[in-house]
Amino acid sequence: MKVAIVGAGLAGLACAHELERLGIVPDLYEKNGFIGEPFTHSTAMLRIVDRPPHGDYIRYFREKLYLDITPLAPIRRVMHHSPTRNLMVTGRKLGFFFLRSNTKDSIKNQIFASLNKTRVFLNNYADPHKLKKHYDYVVVATGNNYYPKEYGIWQTWFNGYIRGAIIHGNFDTSRIDMWINQHYCRNGYAYLTPFSEKKASVILVVSDCSEQDINEFWHTFLYYENIKYPIIEEFTQHHVSGHVYPKIIDNIIFAGLSGGSIDPFLGFGQFNSLSMGVFAARYIALGLDYHKQCQYITKKNIYLQQLREGFNKLDNKGYDSLLAAMGIPGVRALLYKTTINWIPLGSSIIKKSTKIS
Repeated sequence: MKVAIVGAGLAGLACAHELERLGIVPDLYEKNGFIGEPFTHSTAMLRIVDRPPHGDYIRYFREKLYLDITPLAPIRRVMHHSPTRNLMVTGRKLGFFFLRSNTKDSIKNQIFASLNKTRVFLNNYADPHKLKKHYDYVVVATGNNYYPKEYGIWQTWFNGYIRGAIIHGNFDTSRIDMWINQHYCRNGYAYLTPFSEKKASVILVVSDCSEQDINEFWHTFLYYENIKYPIIEEFTQHHVSGHVYPKIIDNIIFAGLSGGSIDPFLGFGQFNSLSMGVFAARYIALGLDYHKQCQYITKKNIYLQQLREGFNKLDNKGYDSLLAAMGIPGVRALLYKTTINWIPLGSSIIKKSTKIS
């Protein structure tokens, strides 16, 4: 069986790894001349968004996806900031940080190093339209929405820009900081994730803005939150998330962001992308229903989109009320201490906060 994978991101690499495990050697096409990211930063997987079995991402990856991935560090402290409130949550199983870079210890290169037979073609802008004629299956995992939009199966949920920087300072490597404030991020958010005791990523995500706008919001954010760390490197990226259905057209399978993996609320997608890459491989090799395998991810993101729509109605007073509600012991336990999927209930909390404000 001939299989092509377009894109060596998390979904593409996970798909190649699972195909190899199931006895199929794919061809992997990547437009860049390297595996990984053009700049070093860290990203998070938080249990507030996902509910892996036993609350353990690493165990889930190893036992269910057969991926041996080592995180950068566990997350044990989550600091939420609204305009006038702060909420610190502590715990042993809040999530993990993962390194994103082009070095061997990054999450992508860890998976890439485990591939034994996959044929990899770097600096190759492969066109799925052409590949589909020569392969039994083509997995589109390009990390963008170009091809699902072209096929008319893409519905945009979030469209904006990311502005970020690598900063130097003294950081708690087990802590993530998250901000919401209409003054500089509209209906978006900002977060700080360390990847060493001396370096961290600070990211601002703003919806419905231009590249010029994001620069203005960025400087407002730094000023408003009094962030004065020396900046080592800066970057700007277009950011989208959306719903994709169907996820299969002819012999083309859409995975990762191209398959709708990025959640529309916090913009996380690593857990989903890795899972979808493996699910695509199991559809190809074992005939397992791809949409059924992705059902949890699809439903979760639909609920998160509903939550996003409610969140977008809040102003800064509403943000403060929301954070106050999250600080109530029962609510905090539901969000962070249980295995209960709180997301379907989340919209009601947002509505209540809107009424309070």
